[in-house]
Amino acid sequence: MTDAIQQFFAALPSTSQAALIASTVTLVGAVTASFIALMGVWLTHRGNERRFARQLEHDREQKRIEREMDLRRKIYLEAAEAVVAGLGLLSRYPDLEIEKKDLGSDFFEKRNALSKVHLIGKESTVRALLSFNQELSSAVLRLSLRRNPLAEMRSGVLILDEQIQKFGAERDRMVEIMKHLNFDGNIEEHRWTFANETFEFERKRVEAAMAERKALLKKLHTEWVSFAQECFDTATSLSLLLPPAIKAVREELNLPLDYAAYMREFERAVERDHDELSRYFSALQDGNSD
Repeated sequence: MTDAIQQFFAALPSTSQAALIASTVTLVGAVTASFIALMGVWLTHRGNERRFARQLEHDREQKRIEREMDLRRKIYLEAAEAVVAGLGLLSRYPDLEIEKKDLGSDFFEKRNALSKVHLIGKESTVRALLSFNQELSSAVLRLSLRRNPLAEMRSGVLILDEQIQKFGAERDRMVEIMKHLNFDGNIEEHRWTFANETFEFERKRVEAAMAERKALLKKLHTEWVSFAQECFDTATSLSLLLPPAIKAVREELNLPLDYAAYMREFERAVERDHDELSRYFSALQDGNSD
């Protein structure tokens, strides 16, 4: 087959041979150029696919990070609300008009957010928040035990108020009866005796109830001032546990914080509030001693 092609090529005129060679070279060149172009396109497409795959992976990673950050922000904001509610709970304890069952309603609705931090928080964040939560739980139990006797004393004052009104109303009724007896010129001794004796009995009961109320109020005020001061001191101590948690959370959320400057301002604010409260409670104690 090869020999036949060679004989055919040799039989051709020299011009035909040259034309055939030129055509073959042109064809080979065209095929080679097409192959090179095709390889370029393939290599470019393969590179684009790799870059696209890397871009998709990068986008997926960025979206994962953004979703994680959004989840962290949501949980940490809810946890911050729970922390504020916990400190608010301590400030509500001195208000004896609030029923025991209503004291921690706001905090109990939000405290579950603190548990969520254990699922997503880093060790430093969980440790700082756990310390705060433990101290808060301990403070709630301790202050609840101290508050109960004060609430009972306040209930005793309210009962005495009702008794004083009741005894006073009966005493005043006897005064009206005596006025009518006098106006009618009634000299029946048993009526006057009943009115006078009942009046004296109710008057003494009013005076005794008022004296008991005064003594109970004085005791309540003294113990309440001490209790209220303990509540606010406890809240202050708990607030000092928050800066490490705040620092840890901001680091997780990539939020810059000059911690040293923050601590200076924080401690200055705590000291200012403490001084104001100390003056307030000193004034209350002085007023009670009068």
